[in-house]
Amino acid sequence: MNTEFIFGREAHRRAGDKLKQLGIKRLLIHHDGGPYLYDTGLLKDIKEDMERCGIQVWELSGVKPNPRLDLVYQGIRLVRQEGIQFILAIGGGSVIDSSKAIGAGAQYEGDVWDFFSKGLRVARSLLVGVVLTCPATGSESGDVCVINNTGTGQKLLTSSQALRPVMAFMNPLLTTSLPPFVTACSVTDMFSHVCERYFTPDNEIGVIDRMAEGILKTLAEAGPALVKEPDSYRYRAEVMWIGTIAHNDTVGIGRIQDWATHEIGNELSALYDTPHGVTLSVIMGSWMRYVYKNHVDRFARYGYEVFGISREYGPEEAAYKGIEATEAFFRSMRMPVSLKEAGIGDCDMEDMLDHMNFRNGNQTIGGLEPLTRRDVRKILEMARG
Repeated sequence: MNTEFIFGREAHRRAGDKLKQLGIKRLLIHHDGGPYLYDTGLLKDIKEDMERCGIQVWELSGVKPNPRLDLVYQGIRLVRQEGIQFILAIGGGSVIDSSKAIGAGAQYEGDVWDFFSKGLRVARSLLVGVVLTCPATGSESGDVCVINNTGTGQKLLTSSQALRPVMAFMNPLLTTSLPPFVTACSVTDMFSHVCERYFTPDNEIGVIDRMAEGILKTLAEAGPALVKEPDSYRYRAEVMWIGTIAHNDTVGIGRIQDWATHEIGNELSALYDTPHGVTLSVIMGSWMRYVYKNHVDRFARYGYEVFGISREYGPEEAAYKGIEATEAFFRSMRMPVSLKEAGIGDCDMEDMLDHMNFRNGNQTIGGLEPLTRRDVRKILEMARG
């Protein structure tokens, strides 16, 4: 992993010196234009820091959740026109992914959407760095980029080592202004990232499982606590670092991973522009109920180790109680656990299923339990609420 982490209080104030050391003279700052950037003085501080270091700055704002391809195209044109050398993303996963796509597209002669729609691998990219303000996706050190093409109704991803940011400035205090809902969505996303790796057909229990269980237990404590104590540096720091390790494959090495919950959730996001964390909290419990009976031991361990379900309960009962505890955890952060609660009462299932990438020769998704179109339809029906 080629990402350098600069973590702690005032971490973002080291950005100018770090870029100066790399010889950067022309910088694009990419962000969502949110009021926090101006109210806190964060954007002003970073721009002044760059000026002090002799770095010329251009800005591109307007990133939305489920980052849009049209803004990526705009960024690519700007980078090429102005000879930009480095992209600094200030924000969370959407801003970072938009920056990654701009960086990759600026170094590619064709259409950047080729990387997402045609399976082409990104060979090189403009350098990207991150001032993280909304930890959730782990994109600050991950090799994945997700972009939403509103013209085709597709939200697709690409992955490559070339997409990993070269540095991440991580000051937990920058996240204290996040609204409770955004914090809850972020924690839900991290929790799901670990679960997608934890629920595996591999039966060997080792350090990776124990690390994953420790992360999940910490999130189950920190998430509800942050909703009540948004200024807690301790919990902000825990959650910020978990966001990184939850999705850089630290707890996914050497195992088959699932990702069905994310794939279903991504389609909900693309079609209904629903926040990513919401789609995960809505789908995860129903996915668990649909698949757990074929993997009782794995789900029972999850219940015992993550949520402290009493070992007086046998494996199947402990497994089910663990699923109930998962949804109770989401609810404790005021996250919806059904389509109805999320305001998606009239989900067009067939349209959504038509957009899903069923594959693997047998037209399925998922690594723990291969799911057909029929299976996904049943999960969505269970999730109606």
